[in-house]
Amino acid sequence: MIRSLEQSVASVSFDQHNNLIAGGWDGQIRKWNSDGDLLWSEDLPDRISEIVFHDNQIIITSGLHIVNLNAETGEINWQHPLEGSADSVVVENDEIYVTSSVYDIEHNDFLESAIWKFSLKGEQKWVLRMDERPWFILSHEAKVIVGLGRPISGWGEIQPEGEIINHQLETSSPIMCGTKSPEGVIFGHADGTISNSKTTQNKFTESIETLTTFENICIASLEGGNLVATDKLNQDIWGFKGDSISVQAIGFQSSEVRTHWSVRWSGIKGVLEVRNITDGDLVAEAEISQTRTISSNDSRVVIGSDDGKIHVWEKDMFNRRIQSKSEKGSESSSQRDVLKEKLRALRNR
Repeated sequence: MIRSLEQSVASVSFDQHNNLIAGGWDGQIRKWNSDGDLLWSEDLPDRISEIVFHDNQIIITSGLHIVNLNAETGEINWQHPLEGSADSVVVENDEIYVTSSVYDIEHNDFLESAIWKFSLKGEQKWVLRMDERPWFILSHEAKVIVGLGRPISGWGEIQPEGEIINHQLETSSPIMCGTKSPEGVIFGHADGTISNSKTTQNKFTESIETLTTFENICIASLEGGNLVATDKLNQDIWGFKGDSISVQAIGFQSSEVRTHWSVRWSGIKGVLEVRNITDGDLVAEAEISQTRTISSNDSRVVIGSDDGKIHVWEKDMFNRRIQSKSEKGSESSSQRDVLKEKLRALRNR
């Protein structure tokens, strides 16, 4: 199905019931149920950068604010301004951790960042200020982890009382992205290194922009447009080069294989590519507008684009369409084979 906002789409996410939440660059946020019916719409202060679900609450970062919404009605339970832009948010042990950063246009750099802790009722517990920017925040094994930029770099473990334990890695290059894997959290660095919490796993010549994993496969998008999949021994499985990759995600299973979804952008045209995650074979592709956000679960994939459109693919329908195209292709191939036989018979007379 296709739904839309009245502005460019900045973030999308599914809750556990396949209800869809989408937020825009100008602060509009909407919720649809799993059948695509609009349940509510709300206007917030600014761009919706992240969406997190917890019980009957939706916790989002919107411009300079951390906002808590009632998931059923969309009404604002509470909101607080932070110092600089509200970037990323995670809930751990029924408490909210959110990062913020202050960007200086003249210096073309981030001047100061902070990590904030709030209760689910909106009470500020503490704020931890730092020179380094946390490029992501996630929860893993009851720990809150951030990947840090310069000057200190490395990764940080946020303590419940408001302290940070810094862990240095083999490379001092800033961490740009991170994700969970079967072995723990892995980090993507500006110098092309992929590392875990203890050692280097891989090294590429270009900066790591995004990372995603499925079982023992790690897929990295690099600054120059390379998309590379590696196995648990850090050996290349497949790789493809092209236009810059805007977003990537692991999708649902199709024809007994897990899918990988990515969108490339040339500056003029966008292309959605769906691949077999095990060998990289192209399952489907289509043109799409500039895309900055993607989300998925075991049954659906959603992509939000700058033209305001929100595209949702459902597993069973996707598989039926792929199978239908495959059958039509086989039928067309058989017809071509019959025609070739007739032409050969005519030539041999």
